Amino acid sequence: MSLVGASARSRGRHVSRLMHAICAGGPGAALELLRRDTAELDRKGPDGLTPLMAAAGRGQLAVVDALIQAGADIHARDDRAGASALHKACQGGSVAVAAALLKAGAGVNERVTATGHSPLVEAAWFAWPDVVGLLLEHDAILDLPTHYGFTLEQHLEYAIRVNPNPEPFRDIAARVARRREQDAAKKQAATLANAVLAGDETRVAALLAAGADLEARLPATGSFDDQHTALLLAAREGRAQMVGALVVAGADVNAVEPTFGAVPLHKATYNGHTEITRILAAAPGIDLDFRGYTNGYTPLLDALWHGFAECAHVLLDAGADWRLVGHDGLTSVQLAEQRLGAQHALTQRLRELEGLGARALEPQPA
Repeated sequence: MSLVGASARSRGRHVSRLMHAICAGGPGAALELLRRDTAELDRKGPDGLTPLMAAAGRGQLAVVDALIQAGADIHARDDRAGASALHKACQGGSVAVAAALLKAGAGVNERVTATGHSPLVEAAWFAWPDVVGLLLEHDAILDLPTHYGFTLEQHLEYAIRVNPNPEPFRDIAARVARRREQDAAKKQAATLANAVLAGDETRVAALLAAGADLEARLPATGSFDDQHTALLLAAREGRAQMVGALVVAGADVNAVEPTFGAVPLHKATYNGHTEITRILAAAPGIDLDFRGYTNGYTPLLDALWHGFAECAHVLLDAGADWRLVGHDGLTSVQLAEQRLGAQHALTQRLRELEGLGARALEPQPA
């Protein structure tokens, strides 16, 4: 009963058996419950936390692993601050739990709703150098702003000044400084990507001839170019000759950038680069229907959303699947009608494909 309290009762929530086991019974009791029943897997307690958040904050690795395996929502946020299980692990200082959550797909740069803290800021705030090290290894961005204006370095400077034991914060500051040096070195080493950004075709050709790393990515620093390969950049920037040269050289035509979860073909169709769309659509191994992480759009849906009819025609000619829908549920026909109008030739083409598809599903006479 002590776990509930008057405020909890007023919120209309009770402590589930699973949450009670995690908070009071220990990992063994929680694991035993999970073996028998997962009905309360994501049920929030009176404090607005899910069982996964509670176990993560307490460093209960075995319980966290079991919850993840059972399908617990790793992206859920608590009701009061808007923090995730990964934030709780970073507050609690468990490297192993944070690693398990990252492996399961938790966002290394997701931010607390109330404060704007990333997991990295939480780990630094609670003075856990090894957790900071783990997050830095997973490309945590250093310069995500907090809602109150402090940068990561400003927080560390403040913490070193006011804490009676500043050594953990000094350790963290040193790790952050090393990471900045590494980012600078990575940016300099991504010679092919830099040449593409500069629009230097002669330099790109020379680097390709010299065997430059085709898949070298720019570092994650919170910029528009984060983790982009040379081909992703060339496709986005409309540099058709470079795209052709990179494809011939063997660049990964399905390389994904992590911010939007987009591939080079998305970059081409989103920006209306018809010739680049044609080059990529014909490239060996191309995934014409790769769905972006943020909105579920395929390159075809991106082209339609912007009204780039020629890009869409190229993709349809290459065999793109017009039946796929994004997270908004809109079909290719609906997007074409919205952006191009019901009488546009592309809309008519998609309607005909839709009609053919419907007829193909009709029962055939015996």
